[in-house]
Amino acid sequence: MHETSIAMGLLNSLEELAEREKAKRVVKVKVKIGKLSGIVVDSFVFAFNALKEQSQKLKETELVVEEVPITYRCKDCNHTFQTESVFFPECPKCGSLKLELISGEELEVVNAELEV
Repeated sequence: MHETSIAMGLLNSLEELAEREKAKRVVKVKVKIGKLSGIVVDSFVFAFNALKEQSQKLKETELVVEEVPITYRCKDCNHTFQTESVFFPECPKCGSLKLELISGEELEVVNAELEV
């Protein structure tokens, strides 16, 4: 389950941030996870919540996850659309397969709230 190693990496980064900023604790962290990222959100949240207990500065940290939908732009008609399908989607407007992925692969920390 690679979600555990990703959660551990996030927690390590938050611990380093708290130390660098001389914070008492990390109150909240918000992350964006795209539907095409390969991350199972429930597993990631479970791993984060289990592992955060090992750190005084992180054990009460609230994790907020924003799931980012799969969004494409058609290169033929310029139509932008969202889909749940990860398998060869086509433009719902013109049927083209010439698509540009706009979002859905994200894994990023949006912000972290610290108590100093």
